[in-house]
Amino acid sequence: MKRGRTEQIQYAVTQYLKRRQYVDTEGSLKGAKLSQSAEEMAASLSVQTESSCANVVSAAPCQSDPQQYDAQFSRLRTFLLEAEVPWAREVSVVLFPLFLYLHLDMARCGLKGAVDAFYGRFHSLFQQDAEQKAIVEQLRGVLTPQDVASNSKLCALLDHKYVVHLTDQAYSYLLRYLQSDDNSAICRALSTHLQVEVTAVRRTDYQLYGSGLNTGNSTSSSSSTWAGVDGAEGAEPVEVTAGLPQNEAALEALQDCIKRVREGPPSLTTVCFYAFQHTDQLLNTAEVSPDSRLLAAGFDNSAVKLWSLRARKLKAGPHRADVAKIRLACDVLEEEADEEDSSGSEIKTLRAHCGPVYRTAFLTDSSGLLSCSEDSTVRYWDLNSFTNASLYCGHAYPVWDVDVSPCSLYFCTASQDRTARLWTFQRTYPLRVYAGHLADVDCVKFHPNSNYIATGSTDKTVRLWSTQQGNSVRLFTGHRGPVLALAFSPNGKYLASAGEDQRVKLWDLASGTLFKDLRGSHRQCNEPFIQPGQCPGGLCRPGQLC
Repeated sequence: MKRGRTEQIQYAVTQYLKRRQYVDTEGSLKGAKLSQSAEEMAASLSVQTESSCANVVSAAPCQSDPQQYDAQFSRLRTFLLEAEVPWAREVSVVLFPLFLYLHLDMARCGLKGAVDAFYGRFHSLFQQDAEQKAIVEQLRGVLTPQDVASNSKLCALLDHKYVVHLTDQAYSYLLRYLQSDDNSAICRALSTHLQVEVTAVRRTDYQLYGSGLNTGNSTSSSSSTWAGVDGAEGAEPVEVTAGLPQNEAALEALQDCIKRVREGPPSLTTVCFYAFQHTDQLLNTAEVSPDSRLLAAGFDNSAVKLWSLRARKLKAGPHRADVAKIRLACDVLEEEADEEDSSGSEIKTLRAHCGPVYRTAFLTDSSGLLSCSEDSTVRYWDLNSFTNASLYCGHAYPVWDVDVSPCSLYFCTASQDRTARLWTFQRTYPLRVYAGHLADVDCVKFHPNSNYIATGSTDKTVRLWSTQQGNSVRLFTGHRGPVLALAFSPNGKYLASAGEDQRVKLWDLASGTLFKDLRGSHRQCNEPFIQPGQCPGGLCRPGQLC
């Protein structure tokens, strides 16, 4: 027989309550009205307002698996211990009464094995407080309903409720947790054996939002109290503060800090950009020293120029020899220093190369500078005397790039002769030659641990070399044009490469596979990303965008 609309709704509600393990749902719904008039609704709301408590935790009847007692209590304890909000400590006062009443509920249900395991796992948490320790000791050996009935103190505890005082923020925090997962056993214990009294916290004008702090005018309302036998309180309330107290002294200290920040000296800039104007395509590279003291640039006219980035001029110190100058017998030995050298200047020009300078690289301590050129040489410049201290020859064709190892023990060069070479500052010849690319080696970069060197080539490949062994350990293919720039991640796990195909590829060094392909640039990429303390430098050659 087809049911009417009212019967269908009542049947659906009944089935839902059965699935939620509500007992005697059919009896409770018999005669229930699914619609109310305005007068009946007003009367019902008035009764609820006068008779109900706004802070009662509603819970479903608990007929759960015995293991759910242990799992739900353990989950709540872990949640409160790992939470970093100030209300977690306040809410933790419910752990002891929950442990007590969950133990007694399991004992009254005859779950002997479950209650024994529950007691053995959590009883050690409540040994610090003397009163709690005494009550926990009474639970030892209480495993059956007969054990509970034979203990008058435990029966009295079941007949009275445990009173817990929480602030409204802590109570809302507890409710959000109970609604986040299946906590039916905890909800039943809270609604049956605990009385949660919520106290609103008055907020002052200068109280931090969301801090949950109490001022000196409002008292702390987070405490737990035994509603003892015969209604008397069996112990003094245990006060649990919701946070650090905030008083007038703390307010004055905060206002004083704000005043000092406002009236103090202006903070230094965190990011600086430098632009070269009217270079007429003569600028090939630019580099900022690690200490942010100098800016070096290489030009097509074979010069390397240094600028001071601080409010002090560059002044050359004494030097022993300058390999860029050769003294003849006809030269006057006693040269008069001009005023610029004696007083210093904001710019220094270093000349020794006989071809365009394609790359400059500072040492990690900013004491020296390396430059590579079309003349197939690499020169080391002493930044104390601003002179050329060393000359490194080994390549037969122009050197496109040079990079210094993290500890400035070695440096590596990339050349048109299809090789990359490893050098040390104490030797004028290369220690290793890395051969394998089929075209120009355009860029080179040291791994953060200095054990590997990455090279990018015009043959559209990227290779990773062992610094000591000299062999290729990784080959990365996928670019559609010459690779012009490389950069390692600070942790050394990834390598970024970029080039004329307008793509930046991120490689996973451990697996040797492509991790991410970044697209979107409308110009060729000459720098995959900027590392902290470095300026976008010129990893470019003549005619390329920089």
